[in-house]
Amino acid sequence: MSKTKKWEIDGIKKRQSFCNASKIILKTRLDHLINKIDDYFNERNVENLHDIRIALRRVRYNMELFIICFDRKIFLRFYSIIENLQDSSGLVRDLDVFKENISSLISEEHVKVSLLVLTKIEEKRKTLENKLELELMKFLHSKSLKDFSKLLN
Repeated sequence: MSKTKKWEIDGIKKRQSFCNASKIILKTRLDHLINKIDDYFNERNVENLHDIRIALRRVRYNMELFIICFDRKIFLRFYSIIENLQDSSGLVRDLDVFKENISSLISEEHVKVSLLVLTKIEEKRKTLENKLELELMKFLHSKSLKDFSKLLN
């Protein structure tokens, strides 16, 4: 049996209706996101945060394909939460990439960077990460997640 590709979804049949397939796809993407959030809370690191970003993008962009299959009010409320989480995680991720680039300049190009600048970047990142962690915890326990999950069953 061949290995499943990362974009393939188990359980989808060739002749399955669009809306039935959408439930399988979104449930798979949402379960993956929740697992990645759990991984992040078990081990807070840059890689696990990046995995959350990828999972959020997959949920969001798949949702955009399937809006016609769901109750619009519940769908848009949940979509807005996913969009906000994607934006918040992006702010933290941007600072991670910025720090990597500065470190590269320091080590490879011998650029001098003020310790104050490095400290401020880290403080800003920590503030944004704390905000994101709170948003992720709220998301996991939200009524919107429960309501949207019901639509997928």
